[in-house]
Amino acid sequence: MGNSHYVSCLAQEFGIKSRAFWHPMGCGSSTGPKPSSAAGKKVTIVKVEEKRKKSNLNPADYVLSKRNGEVIVKDAGTIDGQQFNVEECKDCDIFLMDHIACVFVDECEGCRIFIGPTMSSVMIRNCSSMNCVIACQQFRTRDCTNCKFSLLCTTEPIIETSTQLQFACFEFNYFSLRAQLSEAQLNVWNNKWWMVHDFNKNSEKPNWSLLPKGEVQTLLRPDRCNGLTEDELNQERVVPVTLGSRQWPSEETCFIIFLPGADAYIGAVLNKVEATEGWELCRARSTLLDVDRLKSLLSWTKESKLPSQCQGKELTGAQMCGAGILEQMQEALSTTGLAAGSKLIRIVPSAQASALAKAFFEVWKDEI
Repeated sequence: MGNSHYVSCLAQEFGIKSRAFWHPMGCGSSTGPKPSSAAGKKVTIVKVEEKRKKSNLNPADYVLSKRNGEVIVKDAGTIDGQQFNVEECKDCDIFLMDHIACVFVDECEGCRIFIGPTMSSVMIRNCSSMNCVIACQQFRTRDCTNCKFSLLCTTEPIIETSTQLQFACFEFNYFSLRAQLSEAQLNVWNNKWWMVHDFNKNSEKPNWSLLPKGEVQTLLRPDRCNGLTEDELNQERVVPVTLGSRQWPSEETCFIIFLPGADAYIGAVLNKVEATEGWELCRARSTLLDVDRLKSLLSWTKESKLPSQCQGKELTGAQMCGAGILEQMQEALSTTGLAAGSKLIRIVPSAQASALAKAFFEVWKDEI
């Protein structure tokens, strides 16, 4: 994403009106050296065609303003990676079922909003009594009150001068979701929904709390969304549900590290967790680590070359809990179909698991 993306988002965040700042090319752009030769001419033609396509966009298609008591659905392909604004709406059911560049929601009240996979920021400002289900890279509220959020957020959510907020893990499904998450470059194993940073922290009266898990699926009214079927809603989860900072139902835990290249096995392991009664996925994270942290994380393996082999590559960690989970996971990696991926999966021994999990999930920040 180019600089204009961040200029647009930051300008809106700090008070420039959405209509005044609208640019038909959306939030993303790119620059680079001018090509030469015949190959360069081909690149130029592509850029001209792309510019022409975007210049034909109607800004009004990317703004919802002053709507009251309506159901508004933006289907797949209707936003297509552009910026989207929702402003001064009241008691509406809004479904943005597409991938988006960035989203601004301003001065809305009593709405129920689904915001599809957003490559950059979702900013909620001056809103009250809202229910929102959101997938994004960055989430921020300012001057909001009495709002509930179900999030997939790959960075720590930020709240500012806001009160009575509640947070939960993302829970929503439809057929296009997986592809849209890929378009928005969101990693479903890297959800920090519960790691909320409050710029105005009040230890005596916290500004946010956890939304009871049983209430998450009541945030939206999917029956108002024409074309959304029960099969879609009830299909296998695309975004895993994690406990985060909720109380873990068991003290028995298992910390698994998936090495680079293990993507095909992550879902299989987590499906086993979800299918086993009494087991819960506590937290997951995908990240790049420097060589020193890799040495710490993998020191118990006695594989001296492993840290350097993983350097510069993303690895995923998952911690789950449940009765007998460590022993049964170890057995599954030896005797089931998961054995085929055993070279790419490491189960951290119980003696080191607690300290290393704390470092991996809580202490080590993402590298920039």
